[in-house]
Amino acid sequence: MLTQRELKELVTLLKKISRPKRDLPQPVFDALIPVLPFIACELVVTNHRGEILLTWRDDRYWKGWHFPGGLLRYGESFLHRIRYVARHELGVRVTRARFLSVLNYPGAGRGHGVSLVWHCTVDRTPKKGKFFRRMPHGIIWEHRRVWKNVRVTLATME
Repeated sequence: MLTQRELKELVTLLKKISRPKRDLPQPVFDALIPVLPFIACELVVTNHRGEILLTWRDDRYWKGWHFPGGLLRYGESFLHRIRYVARHELGVRVTRARFLSVLNYPGAGRGHGVSLVWHCTVDRTPKKGKFFRRMPHGIIWEHRRVWKNVRVTLATME
């Protein structure tokens, strides 16, 4: 628990971030994740066989297959985050993005996560990842729910 002095100091320091869209240092962003809900935009990319693209993640937070995605930054639009992830994680350009669902993870590995799931059409085959017909072993636990939800949602849209 913070002392009153520490709390006052923290508030003073956070107020120095006058332009959070540009001036929020990554370590501060990372420190806030465990104490505030965060929003992730998850990309669902399918091929002509209806298989779903997953990418392998191995970092301090997760190890396993996951939907490509990223955390929304202050002042950023959903579409901007989706395009950024597609370009930087997959090497593709999004030509269409359709909202599928929202999932709430109050006890997520990094904190309280909210996933906005988007079905994305892309301009070419992604440079990273692998397409799966069935949910693979080794998918990160949060994305098991995403996978199941996506399969049901896509089936009802066909």
